[in-house]
Amino acid sequence: MIRPDQVNPAIKFLTDVVESTGKLKPLHDYTDRHIKNRTCSNCESKVEPHTFKQIDEKEYFISGLCNKCQVYFFKESI
Repeated sequence: MIRPDQVNPAIKFLTDVVESTGKLKPLHDYTDRHIKNRTCSNCESKVEPHTFKQIDEKEYFISGLCNKCQVYFFKESI
């Protein structure tokens, strides 16, 4: 399992695909699969988005990131 302060190699690979080909579908499918399974798209832990603050829950349904990973990914915004 990936720690929340690391980036999952699958995400790194898929963002490289987007950068080199311009195709978003593989990354979208990856994120969508995690959201449907209620897991974090980065650390792959089980999540219960209904327990998140409203703004964090909304972000989960966009990025698939759990609360801990959201802090890491968006720390520049905080």
